[in-house]
Amino acid sequence: MCTDENLAPHAVRYLNAQLAVLHENAKKCLEEHPQARNEENRPFYALAEFAVQRPGITSQEPSEANSLFHATFDAPELKLICDHDALFCINVERGHVVLDGSRPGKSQAAQLPEGLAVAYRVSFKTRRIVGNDQKIGDYGSAIELVILDLKEATLSSIEPEPNMGRDALLRYLTQYLELLHSAGNHVLFSLPQFDQRSAPAELKYSLVGDSEDYYEWLDSLNGVPVQNINTYMFTVWLKSAMYAGGGISNDSTDWRPRCLAEFSRSEGGNPFRMQMGAPSVKILCSKEIVIWFDIDQLDFFEEEDFSGKPTKTFSGWKVVMVVDALYSSEASDQNVTIMFDLSNARYHHALSSYPGVDDDDDIALDLREIIVAFFSEEYLQILYNAHYHILYSHDTRWETIRKMRFESQEEADGSWWSLALGDSSGASSRETIQRTKMFGFDQVVAISQGSLNAQFTALCGLAQNIYRAWSFDSYFSATFKPFSLHLLSDNRALVWVHLASGTLKTLRDWKVWNDEEYDIRDWRMAFEVELKMCRQEELEGAQSPTFMGSPYYRQHGSLPDRELNHIYLDLRHAEYVHDYSNFGETRNIGRDSRLLILKLQAVIFYLTQHYFPAVCKDGLNVIASIPVWKAGKSLPSYALTSVAFHIYSKVEITRHNWTHVTAGMEPIIIVVGTTGYRPLPSTQLEFSTGWIVHANTGFSHGTIGIARRVFIEERLLTLLANVNANTTMIPVLLDPSLGFRGVSIKKWAEHDQRKDKPSRWELQPSDGEGCLKYLWEHCEEWRYQLSGNSRLVNSAQGVTCITRNYVELPTAVKQGALHIKISGHVELTLSLKVGKSESTSAASVSWSTNVTVQTIGSGIKVNTLGSHDPIFTKGITTEGSSTKFRNPMDMLREAFPMKVDLEELVQEIRAFEGPWQYCYPLANPYSLASPVFNDDGDLLFELRRHGVSVVRVSPVSPIGRSPSPAYGHRPRSRTRHNGRSTSPAPRSPTRSSASSSRRHLISDVLWTRTEYLCPSAYTPNPTATAQAAFGEFINVINGATAGGTKASTTGRATMGFM
Repeated sequence: MCTDENLAPHAVRYLNAQLAVLHENAKKCLEEHPQARNEENRPFYALAEFAVQRPGITSQEPSEANSLFHATFDAPELKLICDHDALFCINVERGHVVLDGSRPGKSQAAQLPEGLAVAYRVSFKTRRIVGNDQKIGDYGSAIELVILDLKEATLSSIEPEPNMGRDALLRYLTQYLELLHSAGNHVLFSLPQFDQRSAPAELKYSLVGDSEDYYEWLDSLNGVPVQNINTYMFTVWLKSAMYAGGGISNDSTDWRPRCLAEFSRSEGGNPFRMQMGAPSVKILCSKEIVIWFDIDQLDFFEEEDFSGKPTKTFSGWKVVMVVDALYSSEASDQNVTIMFDLSNARYHHALSSYPGVDDDDDIALDLREIIVAFFSEEYLQILYNAHYHILYSHDTRWETIRKMRFESQEEADGSWWSLALGDSSGASSRETIQRTKMFGFDQVVAISQGSLNAQFTALCGLAQNIYRAWSFDSYFSATFKPFSLHLLSDNRALVWVHLASGTLKTLRDWKVWNDEEYDIRDWRMAFEVELKMCRQEELEGAQSPTFMGSPYYRQHGSLPDRELNHIYLDLRHAEYVHDYSNFGETRNIGRDSRLLILKLQAVIFYLTQHYFPAVCKDGLNVIASIPVWKAGKSLPSYALTSVAFHIYSKVEITRHNWTHVTAGMEPIIIVVGTTGYRPLPSTQLEFSTGWIVHANTGFSHGTIGIARRVFIEERLLTLLANVNANTTMIPVLLDPSLGFRGVSIKKWAEHDQRKDKPSRWELQPSDGEGCLKYLWEHCEEWRYQLSGNSRLVNSAQGVTCITRNYVELPTAVKQGALHIKISGHVELTLSLKVGKSESTSAASVSWSTNVTVQTIGSGIKVNTLGSHDPIFTKGITTEGSSTKFRNPMDMLREAFPMKVDLEELVQEIRAFEGPWQYCYPLANPYSLASPVFNDDGDLLFELRRHGVSVVRVSPVSPIGRSPSPAYGHRPRSRTRHNGRSTSPAPRSPTRSSASSSRRHLISDVLWTRTEYLCPSAYTPNPTATAQAAFGEFINVINGATAGGTKASTTGRATMGFM
């Protein structure tokens, strides 16, 4: 044995020799001592014979009558296939096994086939025993033990396969292995070291085999199939090849990303450059793997700058390395990684191959040795430094890529109806909604990424649409499935372009040429893009017929008092992201790997250089459009005059960590704005809650919030101030000498001194009942008193009128409805005191109504519940007072309106019905549903897809027009003129007479026709449950109203607010 060679083959022979001698000893034991067959001596002769006796049989004689199993053996063989595993082969000389031995009299003995060999895979460990005995020498000596784990052996093969009794045979052989282990036959001696060598012998069992057939390859490593590992390595190599070929932009001076597919070395003499194919692996055991590095082309040069022609060129070389595998798993096996260990890499010459190298060609042999040394000493370290030492990495959270849903998102009627439920973000739905903060913005629109994906699905469903099919001359043609998008921080997003099928011609020097056509199918190309906002005039596709036919452009685009602002995907500067792309089936691609690179380069080229620009030219990269009003005399109530947007997330989300985001915590798009030409308080919304509820179905288009100041204070309470002016009663004393015959009452709105004064509401302290309460209170008390020694009767007469009106806005939504309760109470009291005699007469009027904002289908409907008619009630009246006073009830009837008019309020709220005109998505418009007030009194709605959309092509009329798209019904909005409110007729978009029929034809094909499948009546027949709930609701309405603090004076009028 030489000191510089692998001594593993010698060690294997040494181990098998021991087994042969031990077998021979066992065989001699039985031949020389037949009486030794007993339970006590079984361990001594186990290598030669093994029997399992029938129950109750004490004799150890090997006969079919006595034993369920019996076999004699040739010497076992040990084949070490790596540094951790071996094959332990049991060679059966002859024997039998009894079938169904549990049934006496009915069992059958089956003879074992001649030459039966049963191989078990066993793991082994080595232990080194070091001694220092002067009898051996004045130096240390060592013996290495090889310890086989026979108890955990797993079956590898049976040859030949027995015709019957296989399961019984294996069951008894398992007992046999346990006996061998307990008998000590699992411990063998490796090559001893009794000489003066300082280092132990080099034993590399993994390199013993001279061909692939020698090894027993495993199908998986710790549960990871070998083809999954090779698929991962192929995708990593493909990325490196794309860097090398220029398909992915990177720093051209950084060679590390390219080193798995291409490498050049100029220093050290013999400069060479090699192009690599995809590496592949086979698994020796759970701790060792073999890597094949394919060198497609290898060129050697004379000059270090690689100028001139190669001096030598080789192709098809395979360099094989054996490495230790490091397996790790994190997060409850969600993240699995396999990498190679640099510390014990071994070159395997027998499995390597070098076509074109002749044993008589010394130059070729020398060049081969240069490459072998390079791989053995340098290349693995280079791969490690470039992070290519990871052979497999899988995060189960990345399954969202492979299982990306390209069909429409499931849309529910609403997820806010059960606000006590928890949503997928971990917070309760109630907390998500009630704790939202608007931080000074007048309007906040939160759009989920699920909504964006649903919009892409809607667009892809249209015929003759660039999102569905597109071609570039004769070079590229494809049909698409819907885009899919994942939002990232910093106003960026990952966008997947799903190529369902298509054909292409590859490129030459990154230019199109008439190559043959190749098919592609089910490719998903990932790109990182930036989201930006621009004005209408800045949008690239603003003048395209497709864009000008969009509903939002028809509604707002040509009107001079506003301009559209667009949030769009900057596809012109899209960056290809290889790590999240998928190219269909890439397993066993073999020789087609180079063709795949050419196809991938072509697809990236056609998408980025031609398809994305075509999308931009049509304006179809816009994902949201917001009309912004310019300076003018009048504004709709909820018209925005300043807007901004950003991607909203609690933590920073990038392309590297987006898969770790839990469901319900994905980033969202936030559009913030102000009305009335107020400046934006900030360009971004601070984080408060997730803004979007994901309860029930886990899907929601989004949320819109309208600030309390805008809806409640500027609109609702302002309109209801008119109600105060018409329901607040003021006593008027025309002539004190006429007594009560000269007393009357007037409305606040008709009183000369009151009508120009405000009748403002005031927010009340919270009483914990889940609603915002506002109070208007006014009390006027007049007293006229006569006293003295005149001939007039000493007397005192008084008039007291107290008005209290209430508005209650609930902060919790029930069954998709919002009930705004408005009520009032006026109490009129007349009093007279003459001497010691006192008389009073009183009456009151009460009114109450509810404005109900009910979610029906995909939107809301505004109705009023409860009586508008006032209810007059006679109060406490002393006896005989009717002759002294005017009837206070008659006074109230004469002054109080016969019906409380809430029409202005109802019309204001009806601005929320129908499609929402102040923020348009990519395809189907939004409508508002599930209204609720948060803790700050801001009004929030859930965004839903408007109407019931039927995604199909609208029939084109002979003049090129199709039926009106989804924006036929417009919500009425309030318009201010010089501080006063009016309700103008809806304004139709201005259409130029120059609009061509071609524009309408293209746009009508592009945009979806929406059919409204509404019930004939909004109020269905009530169920018993609904009737009970309604009865309870009416009881609440008719209950006692909260009282206020009375403020009064004598001889003058006062107003008191609470």
